[in-house]
Amino acid sequence: MGQFGNQPDFGTRAANGDPAGNGNSAFEDTKPLNGAALYIGTGGDLVCNVVGGNYNNAGTPNTTVFRNIPNGTFFPVIVNNVWVDDADGVTTTCDKIIALY
Repeated sequence: MGQFGNQPDFGTRAANGDPAGNGNSAFEDTKPLNGAALYIGTGGDLVCNVVGGNYNNAGTPNTTVFRNIPNGTFFPVIVNNVWVDDADGVTTTCDKIIALY
């Protein structure tokens, strides 16, 4: 989804996720989203890897934390991963997330 040359301007696939750990999640660390936009059902903080984001010295992508996302938000950022938490202990509190590809 987005304005990338190999992606349509609309979602063609969707996956439900629960990164806060309240049930079965499509957003596990081992399952990258490969460039998805997100719909946030229940708002809060979101720990993710943004496509094209910064990398640390080891070549691992740095996480980005978006805070205070409101309920029912179409999140216009293309992400590769949504994480339960990051190295600094910041936790994803958003829930009922749908990844649109």
